[in-house]
Formats: sequence, C-alpha cells, structure tokens
Amino acid sequence: MTVATGWATLEHVNLALTEMKRAKLRFGLLTAAVALLVFLIIFLSSLSGALLRAFTGAIESLPADGLVYADSARANVQASRLSPDITAAVADVPGVEAVGPMSVLSVNAVVAGESDELQVIGVQPGSPSQPDGLREGRFPTAADEVAIDASDTEVGLGDTVRVNGSSIDFLVTGRMVGTQFGTDTAWITSEGYADLLGQLNPGLPAVPINAVAFTVTPGSDPAAVATQVQQAVAGTEALPRSAAIDAIPGVESVGQTFGLLVGITFVIGVVVVGFFFLILTVQKLKSFTLLRATGASTGSLAGSVTTQIAAVVLLASGLATGLAWSALQALSTGLPVSIDPVTTAGVVAAVLLASLGAGLLSVRRIAAIDPATAAGAR
Repeated sequence: MTVATGWATLEHVNLALTEMKRAKLRFGLLTAAVALLVFLIIFLSSLSGALLRAFTGAIESLPADGLVYADSARANVQASRLSPDITAAVADVPGVEAVGPMSVLSVNAVVAGESDELQVIGVQPGSPSQPDGLREGRFPTAADEVAIDASDTEVGLGDTVRVNGSSIDFLVTGRMVGTQFGTDTAWITSEGYADLLGQLNPGLPAVPINAVAFTVTPGSDPAAVATQVQQAVAGTEALPRSAAIDAIPGVESVGQTFGLLVGITFVIGVVVVGFFFLILTVQKLKSFTLLRATGASTGSLAGSVTTQIAAVVLLASGLATGLAWSALQALSTGLPVSIDPVTTAGVVAAVLLASLGAGLLSVRRIAAIDPATAAGAR
C-alpha cells in the first residue's frame, strides 16, 4: 500500500477530531461563541413566533378560507362594524359554502376569581367562525357558556367568567390554546354575546358584528371568491385568510423587527465561523503543505476543515437548543412560548450550510497549496 492510498475516506475525520482534542481551549471558545449566537437565533425566533401567535391566533385558528370586514375598517376586525344581515348576503355569493359571524368586544372581567383583560368573541358554534385549538372540554353551545384561552390566569373547567358591568356568570366549558387575539380571549356563542352586549349597553337597537368568516366550495380559489364577495356586497372588504392574518395591526412591524434581529445574528454567526477557520487555515498552511507532500489529497485536508466546522456547529447547536429551552421555561411573558422543532431544525441547518459555505474560503487556500514548496515548510 502506498502513502497516497493510505489516506482513506475517513482519514480527514480522524485528523480533524485529533486536532480538536489537542486544541480544546481554542475550539471550546469557538463552540461557545457559536452556541451563544445560535441560542439568540432560536430564542428570538421562538419569542417572535409566540408574539405573532398572540396577535393572530384568533384568525389563524379559524377553519375559514376568508373574512369579510366593513370597507372603512382597513381589515381591522375591532374597527369593523357590519349589519347582521351582511352574513346572509355573503352566504348568497357564488362560491361561498358556509358563513359565520364574528363579534369582538374588549372588556375587563373576573376570570376564576382574578381580574383580567379579555377579548370576548361571539361566534356561531359549528360555523367557519368557530376556532380550532380546543385543548380540554368542549366549545360552548349555550348562551351562558365560554371557552377561554388565558395565559395569565389559571382557569379550569367549571370556573366562571363575569364581565364587569354584567350579571352573567359564564361557565367555562372548554380551554383553548393558540386562539388569542392580542390578549387573553374568551369565546362565547353569538346569543351569549348579544345578551352580554345588551347588559353593557341597555337600549342598543341591534347587535352589530365585526366580521364574517366564510369557507369556499371545493375547488374554488379563496382570493377569487373574496373578490366576488367584495363586489357583490356593498360596503365590505373581503380577504382570504392568509391576507387577513397579515393585515392584523402589529403583525408586520413585529415580524420585521424580529426578522431583522434574527438576520443580523445569523450573519454574525456565519462570519465568526468563516473567519475563524480561515485564520486557522492560514496558520496551518505549512503543516498542510507537508501533509500534501507526503501524499494527503486536497480533498482529505479540505474534508478535515469541513468536519471541524460541522462538529463545532452541531455541538454548539445542541448546547444552544438546551439553553434556549431552559431560558424559555423560565421566561415570564404571559405567552405560551415554546421551541418549535421544525423551526429549530431549520435554524441549525441554515447555520450549518452557511458556515460550510463560509468555510470554502479555507478550502480555496488549501487547494492553492503547492506540495513542491514542502522543502521550505518548517
């Protein structure tokens, strides 16, 4: 067996790991730095996801394909006011399969014996306005029942919710998750909403609705049906559900802010890894030259560098994930913040691929080595 054939496929792995063992402090500090940066990316991504879900949960959890607002509301549910007969008008539009009204009211209430700020949303059970996300119990069907999505208040089945200024004790029949609308949210029936609004506003001539959720017939395009609804029903603006979510006030600004923070942190992490290994390669050029002269291929030496990059990033990502999970568990934001495995895997994969890409700078330096200069390498 010649010297050249002695460099097997896995030889670069042994070379890379041996060097990392001998330089524990150097690679340990790099791993810690990368772990901190990956931690920040995972932490900020998880926090931004929780904040966005707190804004959009009520709409995102609907089984609807689109929503209809008053045309003067600029797709803001709380600013929209529609006549109750709009629901029937939307249902008559070709392409609409089912409809469900939504009514929203911001109130102060006593939830399970504790004061709380609530968004009370009245919907028709079994319609497109009834959200998914039931964690426990059942969705209310009677006028004095409520399902609640509350993070700040410990509420259980059988507890009561009383809105300040009313005499109705809503019985908690269900606990929701992922259905908040900016704050703790209580879901009641349209009949219960009418009773509550009648007590809070005596003499109110009619109970307005804020939006109409609709589903489309199989095979229909939600965007096209939304356009038809807007054209057929005067004084309305209709949007497919995805556009309605994006139009919620605060969503765009929160998404852009956290996206910028995550992007900057990501770039810093990639630059740190790339420059570290570039400097390390430059420092080891003489050693690499000698190894080339003794039969090591460019691929073997480049493989040792990429192996070290992958080992550092993967080890740092494992540490960062554990640290992020611990930090989020100890975080008191009133939001259900958790690590999304899919997002975390995507972050780790992106950092790894970008770091390997940055490592090409080191590979280029290795590829440019001339083994004939080994006589002067010391």
